[in-house]
Amino acid sequence: MLTNLWYVAEWSNKVTTKPVKVKLLGQNFVLFRDSKGKVSCLSDICIHRGASLAGGKTTKRDCVACPYHGWEFNGEGKVAFIPSRGEGADVPQRARVDAYPTEERYGMIWVFLGDLPEEERYPIPPFPEFEDRKNWRPIYTQFDWTGSVDRVVENGIDIAHTAFVHPGFGYPEMADKNHIASIEATESSGASSCVLYPPQLEGNLGLMRFARRDKAETHVHPGFYLSGHCVRLHIQINAWMETIIFDANTPIDENHTRSFVVQLRNFFKWGIFDKGSVKRTQKVFGEDAAIVEALSPNYLPETLQTEVSVEQDRFMNAWRRVRKVHIDKGWKVDSKAMEPFAGEKVFTIPSPARRTNPEIPWALETVPLVPPVTNPRRAAEQEQELESRSA
Repeated sequence: MLTNLWYVAEWSNKVTTKPVKVKLLGQNFVLFRDSKGKVSCLSDICIHRGASLAGGKTTKRDCVACPYHGWEFNGEGKVAFIPSRGEGADVPQRARVDAYPTEERYGMIWVFLGDLPEEERYPIPPFPEFEDRKNWRPIYTQFDWTGSVDRVVENGIDIAHTAFVHPGFGYPEMADKNHIASIEATESSGASSCVLYPPQLEGNLGLMRFARRDKAETHVHPGFYLSGHCVRLHIQINAWMETIIFDANTPIDENHTRSFVVQLRNFFKWGIFDKGSVKRTQKVFGEDAAIVEALSPNYLPETLQTEVSVEQDRFMNAWRRVRKVHIDKGWKVDSKAMEPFAGEKVFTIPSPARRTNPEIPWALETVPLVPPVTNPRRAAEQEQELESRSA
C-alpha cells in the first residue's frame, strides 16, 4: 500500500448529512459535508478519549462532533469547540487530528493520503468521456476483493488471461493470436493497445450477437494510473460501438480491495439495458476474483527474479516497474511493523499539515514506512534488464 496518492474513499451520493466511516490503507477515516456541500476527510479518532468521530454528527460550526464528549473537529482537523470548557474557551494546540485534501470527480470522493505539497502530487486520473452524456451512457457498480490492490490492478490490465478466465471474451486456442501492439509508460501511468479475437457477443436482449462476428479482430486499450490505482479499459467492439470501464481500486488494507467502477457505452443508451450491463460487469469481476484471491503469494513479488515473464507480460511488468519506483522512494506502508501494536496504538497517515506545521506536538504517530532505496533509478534499471533477459 502506497501513500502520497489520491484514492477513492466513497461514492459522492453516499455522503449526505451524516458522517461516514471509511477504511483506506488499513486506517480509519471519517467523511462529512459542511453547509456548503464541501466534503472533509479526517482521521477517524477523537484524540480526547479515542472515540470514532464517524459515530457523531455534523454541527452548525461545519464540524463533526465526537459522540462521546461532544468535541467538535473542523475540516482542517482542528478542535473548534470543547463543550465542557464552554464557548470562547481556549483549545489546546495538540487538539487536532490529520485532515486530508478531497476532490469530487466522476461521482466519487477522492482523498489525498500523504503529506506532499499540492504542486508535487500526481493528478487525479483523467476521464474526459464521463462528462459527455450526449455520447456516453454511464452505469455504476462496485466490487470487493479479498486480495491485494497490486494484484487487482495487474489483473485488470492483463489481456492474456481473458482467453482462459472469461469465456465471453476469449478462446484458449486464440491465445497465441492475441497480442500487444504498443505500450507507453510515464512515471505514474501506462497505456497499451492490444488486438484480440473474442467470441461473438451476447446480452442486451440478444441484440449484441449482431454487433461482432465470432473471432473478429477487436481492438482493446488497457491503461493504468498509479494515482487511485485506476484501471481504464477501452474496448472498440466494432466501427461504431465502444465501451470504457474505469475502475478506481482502493486498498482497504493489505488483503482487501474495493473497486469503484464506472462503465460507459456509446450504444443502447436507454436505461432498460443498464441492469444487464451491471450484471455482466459483476460476472467478469467475479471470474477474476476466483483467480486473484487464490494467487500465491498474495502480494506482487518485489522482484521479477521469482517469476518467469514472456512477451505478453510486458504491460503488467510496466505496472510493476512504476509501482516499484515509488516503493523505493519510501512511500510504502510498513504494515508488518504495526502488527505488534494491534489494539494498543493508533497510527495515522501523515497529512500535509504535518509537513507545514512541524512545531506542533501531534498526539498520534504516523504509520511506519518501508525505508527508501538509496538509488531507486538504478534498481528500476536492473529490473528492466532482468525482464529483457526473461522475455
